[in-house]
Amino acid sequence: DSTLLFGDMGALKGALDARDGFASSLDSNQQIADMIGSVDSGMVWSVLDQQGTQNMMRSALGDASRLADYETVKKRLLGSRYTMNFSNGVAFDLDVVTSDSMTATTLSSLVRAGVLYRKMTANATEKMALESVTVNSDSSNLQLHFRTDDKKFQALLHSELFAAVSK
Repeated sequence: DSTLLFGDMGALKGALDARDGFASSLDSNQQIADMIGSVDSGMVWSVLDQQGTQNMMRSALGDASRLADYETVKKRLLGSRYTMNFSNGVAFDLDVVTSDSMTATTLSSLVRAGVLYRKMTANATEKMALESVTVNSDSSNLQLHFRTDDKKFQALLHSELFAAVSK
């Protein structure tokens, strides 16, 4: 069995320590392991822990994250997972796992408000992309879906909106 490992020295040391049993691995975190199991068949996928999810949502919401509701909600964000598929245009599906259905509903409202706010200042390409975003909540999960064709996605790659959400 051969494995190549790339990264900065701290990340490499952490990975080797986990492999050798000196540090906890992803397998020891049941919540992360469960989230991986639900997305690892995707073409591109990722999972984030609680802190990573809070940071991602703060960045994605932009100015909307300054609302009082977000400060209440962020403590109840447990993790997130997403998949991307490029087989027929671009499909992006994000689930944010929250502690309860009320939190998921509140977060859904905040994200919708953030999308509406962004539409007000967006250029034509960005508005078209934002029209392709759907946001809802299902039980204790926020669900965000984005679908577009290859040509529209190519135009979006050069927009300020893409730069803001991909940093």
